[in-house]
Amino acid sequence: VKCIVMEGAGGKAFCAGGDVVAVQEAALAGKSLPYDFFYEEYQLNHRIATMWEKKRVPHIALWDGITMGGGVGLSAHGKFRIATERTLWAKPETAIGLFPDVGSTRLLSRIKGGLPMGLYIGLTGVRLRAADLMRTGLATHYAPSSNLPQLIPALEALGDEAS
Repeated sequence: VKCIVMEGAGGKAFCAGGDVVAVQEAALAGKSLPYDFFYEEYQLNHRIATMWEKKRVPHIALWDGITMGGGVGLSAHGKFRIATERTLWAKPETAIGLFPDVGSTRLLSRIKGGLPMGLYIGLTGVRLRAADLMRTGLATHYAPSSNLPQLIPALEALGDEAS
């Protein structure tokens, strides 16, 4: 594997996260879903987050549309995070009393704007757009969504030059 590119399917979202209510109901009923789900999710997020350091494999997330909750966890720790004019980014789990998970507390404590800005985002679940993401450093790049169909083939064409 030389590069991983993650993009959403269906045109509306990158990833809106999981069904937190279903996980909560399963936990209250004593079912294994929450444990199995979070174990697998956190293992995957860790692999993605460490791919660059361990194997020099860049991870590119195309945040075109809704990027929330678990979608942030899957992508925010990768090497490159590309926002578009359609990006709507948030950690809405804070609205129901959960903390920003999957490494988001680490991520938010290190953003441009400092700890006060990270605390604000983490405690309120505020929704951010591309300009906010660029200003805070949560997004590393911006591209108009109309350019994304040409971006992936251009990345593939780089081949070994990308390393």
